[in-house]
This record gives sequence, structure tokens and C-alpha cells, in this order.
Amino acid sequence: MNLAVIFDMDGVLIDSQPLHYEIDIKVLKKCGYEAVLSTVVPYTGLGNPDRWPKYKEDLGLSQEPDELIEMAEETMRELFGNADLKPIDGIPTLLDGIKAMGIKLGVASSSSHELIELVLGKIGLNGRFDFIVSGEDVAEGKPAPDIYLKAAEKAGVPANMCIAIEDAPAGILAAKNAGCTCIAYENPSTLGQDFTNADYSTGRFDDCFPIIKTLFFRSMTGALS
Repeated sequence: MNLAVIFDMDGVLIDSQPLHYEIDIKVLKKCGYEAVLSTVVPYTGLGNPDRWPKYKEDLGLSQEPDELIEMAEETMRELFGNADLKPIDGIPTLLDGIKAMGIKLGVASSSSHELIELVLGKIGLNGRFDFIVSGEDVAEGKPAPDIYLKAAEKAGVPANMCIAIEDAPAGILAAKNAGCTCIAYENPSTLGQDFTNADYSTGRFDDCFPIIKTLFFRSMTGALS
């Protein structure tokens, strides 16, 4: 089947965005900046190589980006290693349904391979995906299209035959910039952000499967839109 469904990880497969906010707040406070939730929310969806230089510039931090990233990764290992992680409701059933249709499944996450493997293992989804792309694999992070173009390449299908599932504006733009069809998942942790660039929007993965089925049958005519 010349079709692939590609999932973002944080906020889509797991409701991990609050942990990421906590990581950023902890690191910024260690750097002497009294961050609160509203400080870090605008940076949702950006990978470490893009997020921390932006924090440094925007907040006037004295630490260099490499030092900030190292601090963030150390904090990440601690928090994620101790967290009781579970997949978001409906994800295992959705993956089963997509797989049963013969559609390729992938992950395209700004997170590191280390974190992706850790999370997928903890939530019992190891081995469920045909391919994984990390922000470490591409030159430019979301919202640039690189990660979805790389995912399409790994899937062996054109980008315009890929369905991306994202929960943040940067990821939605990355998918659309690559030419993918995008479903926005309205995660409560990122709800209220700008999802207008997505082709579809849903707050329940039970409602996501009918959209994918419609696109599956549409793909047989050679186009998703």
C-alpha cells in the first residue's frame, strides 16, 4: 500500500508535554531565570537544537546552547526514567486498525533517539512501527519539512501520500511544508494553540480512525486531497 501514517511522539503517543515543560522550567531556573509555564509553552514542538538557542537569545541566558542542551538531556533522563508513562487512550487500538489495513506506520519526533526508544519501551509500543525518524536525523527541525521528508523516504512513499498526526503548530507546519496531509490531535496540554494549518482536527483517537479510513480509500485514486 502506497500510504503511510506518521505519528509525532510527545503529546500524540503519550501525554508527555507536561514533562517537557517541567524539564525546561527546571533548566531555566538552574540558569537563574524564574520560568513559569507561560514562559515555556510558546516553544512547544521545537527540538533541543532549535529550542535552547532560542531560549538563550530570547531570555538573555549566559550559558551556551550546548551546555543548556546537556542540562536538559540530564534532566530528561531523570524525569522520564522515573515517570509512569502510558500511551494516550485509543492509541494501541488505532495502531492495530491502521496496521490491519496494510498501511505503514512511523514516528517522526523532534526528540532524540535515546528518548524515543525509552518512551516507546515504557509504554509498550516497541516494535509497533515500521520506521522512526528523530530530530537528530535531519538538518533542520520542525517547522521545517525535513523530518517528514525523511520519514516519507524511509516509508518508501511520496510525502503527499503520508498522513501526519501532530499536536503542536510547529509539527503541523512541518508536515504541511513537506506536503503531507495532517491531522491535529487536540491534546489538552497543547489545546488552544493554532491548529488552523491542519487538514483535520480531533480530540479523540476513536474519531481519528474514520478519517484515516476515508483517506485510505481516497488514496486508491492516487491522491489524498
